Amino acid sequence: MNSIANANSIKARLVITSVEVLPDAISEYLGISPTKTWLQGETVTPRATNIHKEHGWVLSVDGERGEVFAVKLIDRLLSQVPADRLAELCKQHPGSIQVELSVIVYISPSETIPSIALSSAQLQLLAACAGTFDVDMYCR
Repeated sequence: MNSIANANSIKARLVITSVEVLPDAISEYLGISPTKTWLQGETVTPRATNIHKEHGWVLSVDGERGEVFAVKLIDRLLSQVPADRLAELCKQHPGSIQVELSVIVYISPSETIPSIALSSAQLQLLAACAGTFDVDMYCR
């Protein structure tokens, strides 16, 4: 493997799912284009047999090479999202919209392990949306 393949990589994602609200409506309300969307009933991947149980809207940001502080990456992600609009969207559809902030890290044993933490502002955004936080770590 080359050194790039052995280096850590990190990604932050804001995932919004709903059985009622379509991804296009989320994009329009927030005024931003997502990285990825899907509709309820679509297959998870082209060759899959399992299907999505809800509509989905994802905004993601890849970390820069050598980035080790998830809090900074999450700030870059959330700076694209109007927090007040997201909170209002959740209030307009109580119990229908789920918000998840996730961090995905691929770790190489030869690299510095990234620091995973949330700032108080990030926690406040999640609280305003009754959102969850998820971390997935994979070893290379």
